[in-house]
Amino acid sequence: MNNFNWINYNNNFQLLKKLRKYNKINKFNFIEKENYNHIRDLYCLALVIAQIKVRKLSVKVLDYGSNNLVYANLVNKINLKKFKIQIFDPFFSGNKLNSKIKNLSIFNDKKSLSKNWDLINFGSSIQYLDKISTLDAINFKNAKVVLITHTPMSLNKSYKCKQINNKDLFQIIHSFSEINKFMKKKGYKLHFKSRNDNKYIASKTKFKTYSLNLLFLK
Repeated sequence: MNNFNWINYNNNFQLLKKLRKYNKINKFNFIEKENYNHIRDLYCLALVIAQIKVRKLSVKVLDYGSNNLVYANLVNKINLKKFKIQIFDPFFSGNKLNSKIKNLSIFNDKKSLSKNWDLINFGSSIQYLDKISTLDAINFKNAKVVLITHTPMSLNKSYKCKQINNKDLFQIIHSFSEINKFMKKKGYKLHFKSRNDNKYIASKTKFKTYSLNLLFLK
């Protein structure tokens, strides 16, 4: 991954407080900027699908490379009490997670990726991995649902590029075919795919590159 201060990036406490305050006094969710509202909805629907397929009282979720902010605006969309959500953040300092959700935790130990999961979510994180094979550290065996959202992918070959909105970041734009092939090897079939507006791709792209959402089921 990039040598970047992800701790500050993943902890926007001002927005976190704003979302919590809004959702506490309103019955419906806060409308987020850009394409985030759409992305959150896709994630919620994937959670529901996992709940139906797994049929457990508590669905085990791995949210790879995510942050606490995501869940502050899900509380008015879905009953999160039915899910045991663990965020993998390799840059997490080990301090207490600033969360109001009891069944939400965070870890930075890569060995814990080998736990059993029912759903695995990649929200705009794969492009910060040097190689797709890095994901082999994750235990996909029992996971019925894998969701990838707002992730730039090349319809040609993979390539490296700089991130537009931060000079210290770069992205690896993996090819769609490479990701689809990886998921097939893990036993998944692509059931849903959609494009986001390319203006939200924060990198200097080449070849034909789309911001994609992909839903894989086993």
